[in-house]
Amino acid sequence: MEHVRRFVHENWLTLLVTAVLGVAWLILRTPATPLDSVAEFDARLRSGQPTLIEFYSNRCSICLASKPTVDRLEKQLEGRAVVLRVDVADPVGRELAARWGIAGTPAFIVTTGAGQPVYMSYGPPQVMELEVALAAARAQTP
Repeated sequence: MEHVRRFVHENWLTLLVTAVLGVAWLILRTPATPLDSVAEFDARLRSGQPTLIEFYSNRCSICLASKPTVDRLEKQLEGRAVVLRVDVADPVGRELAARWGIAGTPAFIVTTGAGQPVYMSYGPPQVMELEVALAAARAQTP
């Protein structure tokens, strides 16, 4: 028991940082949009509303840091656009990432209501650019 006490006393800061990082990961990880198949993704993409697709990984630090921004954007877009979050670690997500030529995460694609891409970017979400692209997608959606 004394060796455990000594270990904790000598490593308290490391243990604290590890615990904080673990809790942060649990809070910031992005839940994927449940997709059973590529066909289901395609159907959602052609919903008649513009779509914002986020390709992400919960092992990507930029993706984790971007989650609050994408969450806010999703709430702002409610009723005006569909937001699909695709986890590239998921089998369907891997297939979709290959099909869309996704080279890294996070990646953002904006499509028209018919599923035609009008914008693509990598890295942290550029909210103003995404909003402009979504407005353009809305204008192209009948």
